[in-house]
Amino acid sequence: METNAQLLSSRGNGGHVAEMAKPLSPDLEQLTRDFRMFVSDCEVLLKNAATLSGSGATVARAQLSEKMSTAKIRLDAMRVQANDRAARTRAATEEYVRHDPMKAIGYAAAAGIVLGLLMSRR
Repeated sequence: METNAQLLSSRGNGGHVAEMAKPLSPDLEQLTRDFRMFVSDCEVLLKNAATLSGSGATVARAQLSEKMSTAKIRLDAMRVQANDRAARTRAATEEYVRHDPMKAIGYAAAAGIVLGLLMSRR
């Protein structure tokens, strides 16, 4: 499984891996690889489409349709998973704020001050 560091170094960015020190989740990396493969397959099918006869074009359309269906299913599964994670995070945040509201207000005030200082420098 390729990490961000391997992807960056393979793309020839001069080995500057510090730009993306945090690795992607395995699901997101898998989705990225699947999407790249899907795009590559589509490019191959489009290149071959010009030289295909009627029956060959039908087969190519069927293959493209199958790959698109698979991609939609995977993207939908990722969307559902992201929604579940967001709901769990929201619930945990609400629980934290209800449990210790003064600390949450302090963090929000500190974040507001930092953002205000950053915005005023422009």
